[in-house]
Amino acid sequence: MMRITDEERERERALFEAERRNAPELFIRPPMIDDDEVLRTVGIDGLPAGRPAAYLKLMPQDFIVEEVGRDGRVHAATAEEESVSVSAEEEEGSTYYADLVKVGISTLEAKDQLAHVLGIEGKNIGFAGVKDRLALTSQAISIRGLADRDALARVHEENLLLRDIRRGKGAMANGDLKGNKFTIALRFAEPLTGAAKDLVEEQLAIAKEEGFWNFFYLQRFGTPRLIAHELGRLLVQGRYENVVKAFVTHRSPRELPYFAAIREDAEGRWGDWRALREAFDRFPYHFGIERTFVAHLMERPDDFLGALREVPDQVRLWFYAYDSLLFNERLSALIRSGEVPLELPFLTSFRQEDWKPYAEYLARDGVSLPARSWRDFPFVRVESRKCATLQTVDIHKASFEGNVGAVSFFLPKGSYATSFLMNIFSLASGLPVVPGISMESVDPKAILGDGTLAPVLARFRTVLARRQADIDAGEGGE
Repeated sequence: MMRITDEERERERALFEAERRNAPELFIRPPMIDDDEVLRTVGIDGLPAGRPAAYLKLMPQDFIVEEVGRDGRVHAATAEEESVSVSAEEEEGSTYYADLVKVGISTLEAKDQLAHVLGIEGKNIGFAGVKDRLALTSQAISIRGLADRDALARVHEENLLLRDIRRGKGAMANGDLKGNKFTIALRFAEPLTGAAKDLVEEQLAIAKEEGFWNFFYLQRFGTPRLIAHELGRLLVQGRYENVVKAFVTHRSPRELPYFAAIREDAEGRWGDWRALREAFDRFPYHFGIERTFVAHLMERPDDFLGALREVPDQVRLWFYAYDSLLFNERLSALIRSGEVPLELPFLTSFRQEDWKPYAEYLARDGVSLPARSWRDFPFVRVESRKCATLQTVDIHKASFEGNVGAVSFFLPKGSYATSFLMNIFSLASGLPVVPGISMESVDPKAILGDGTLAPVLARFRTVLARRQADIDAGEGGE
């Protein structure tokens, strides 16, 4: 994807503010409440009725994700030991390992940013899993192909840091972890009392003893627009121009009207790549993938397969989002039937047995397998894999006193915190904030008696101040 400079980010931010002052009505959208009606659009049905509403991710520190390695080590989200000597000559290997602590960007964005700063290719940075953007996260990464080893100690970005730098062999790979520890603040319009609190305690007890329904939650489907599964469907159908066009032009009620208008204009100018490039260049961060597509099509008109190959990380996510939609739909049907197997396969597999649970959905979608697109995109993982339908969770602590509560827990790899929490709460996120939600700054670790985030929040104060400005203006979110 095209590299975005700090100057471009600041120029975009200034333009955004100017446009908002000129047409404030185009920068207003309703709160994003993920009620059962919204969940059904991504195949989720059959969760407990009457779940109390809880708001997530007002600030990044409300949602803390700390990776747990195969050895059980927790990669802590802290600013301590930001720069560690890497000159230990007695250590073998040409790979450097570090803990990446970040805020306000996804793992994929952090990878591209680090690659640029270090002067290496993005493929030389390995990681075990993609962590959230609107969160405070820490994870192990590997770095290869580094000509200047001291460059690691000089990394000083406002939205990420490297700590516990070490040297070794091999490289991090997808899935190379035990799981993740989560520490999450939940905000309520009213304190949990009576039947609502009883339901929460009951569902926590059930999850602790029996596990929870392991649906894929909304972030799997491309928030805020929620179209990743539709793009995946088009990819499996081999309709590559439709994939690119849908990503560029699709309007969602969850997107700001201002940006939806730009997409509507792009649909009317489809094929005029120079005009589209000029429109998207005004917002290089918000329209980063769109700019990459259009830049490719300016040089190679009609090469939509080539344009998609320019964004391999995104294409992988779109394929897997379609897998996730079918998984959710099938799991919902099985819950209604009362007979749920322990696991279900993913669709993206050359094994015909893995396709059988989804036969009715494939017929509905006009999908024939094996898909030619699986070979057109060799970076997509096509193999037999299964996912648990009922997932275990290790709940550490929970506190739901007042308008802001907190919970900490461990989930094995391949599981998502929101998938667990949606079994207990009706979740909401994004800006503007749901009316009545507390806007106070909180430290979920302190709420649970697990220390303080103060040092790492001080390190990321610039990014957090920008988020606070977005909150004050009523705009932001994922």
